Amino acid sequence: MKHKRISVIIPVYNAENYLEQCLDSIVNQTIGMDNIELVLVDDASTDLSLKILKKYAGKFPNDIMLIALNENRGQANARNIGIHQATAQYLTFLDADDWVDIDIYEKMLEPADRYQCELIQCFRADHIEGKMPYHGEEQQSTGVYKIRSAEERKNFFRSLNWGGGMIGKSIFRTEWIKQNHFEFKSFAKYEDNYWLGLIMFSFKSYYLLPEYLFHYRILETSNSHSRNDKRHFERLRVEIEKIKYFQENGFFETYYEVIRNQFLELFYINTLHIIFCQFDYIPLELIQSMQLTVKDIFPDYLEYYKGSKTFINSVLTVAFDFPLNGWEDYKTAYLEWGIEKKEERIVQFYIAMRKALGLDL
Repeated sequence: MKHKRISVIIPVYNAENYLEQCLDSIVNQTIGMDNIELVLVDDASTDLSLKILKKYAGKFPNDIMLIALNENRGQANARNIGIHQATAQYLTFLDADDWVDIDIYEKMLEPADRYQCELIQCFRADHIEGKMPYHGEEQQSTGVYKIRSAEERKNFFRSLNWGGGMIGKSIFRTEWIKQNHFEFKSFAKYEDNYWLGLIMFSFKSYYLLPEYLFHYRILETSNSHSRNDKRHFERLRVEIEKIKYFQENGFFETYYEVIRNQFLELFYINTLHIIFCQFDYIPLELIQSMQLTVKDIFPDYLEYYKGSKTFINSVLTVAFDFPLNGWEDYKTAYLEWGIEKKEERIVQFYIAMRKALGLDL
């Protein structure tokens, strides 16, 4: 039997409305199904998802591995099962409501082979029903990165603005993943943030392809975008667990600045974004707790702001002294600019905050 080039792992739970678009984007890949090992893990779906999966498995019996679980145990467990089953040289993950261009793996495997990379990524396009796709990654420095020292890794993160990315736009060398025992940890949400945190200080060769080949569907009812869902705050626990991992494995002191900046992004800035966009109320006590946590772990947090060339992705770190009774106005100013204009919105957010505090711009 021909050895497969890439294992595509798809955890599935009640995704009948979007599943066929996802699967069609895989089975029609330009590299052909004879080069793809498709690992489908149904996490005890209660809709028609399993029936759809069986239909595709029947069409490609030599290329699709279907694992139907009797009990729902979450996306992290389903992905781990996929990793254990993967036998191809590379592996990747795809959520059942997302999809990819039909030539994504042809385009990504070429530099993976050429540069012998452990990790390869492309750009992602965000899709909201009724709106034009949002493309927001053009400023990334593309190409190959060879990392042979701690200083080169620091320079990599400075140049790439690494926030972890999304695993659907990434492919990984399977042997490297298994040898390092990288597995997903069960969280209510954002388990991929933790997993990508584990690998960020381990890869030695990385390639970023400057094409939008991965399509991310944003649904208000999805696991990461459901409204007024307190499980969104699981991201805070995820980032604290990453700090513990970095400290226990000797990364915290060596990569302090990198870890601090990412923590401010994912723990504080992005959580405020979710609060403003996904919640109908402002959890003031939670915001205060977040601020105290940042100050406790990174008392020099303002150094991130001072070192930034622009306000983008850093201005919220100066909002710690903003009056709590002004957060509703703060939220309104933030939302006026819409998701497609994130950078402009954050600038206006900054201006509104400074004016409210009576500070110079």
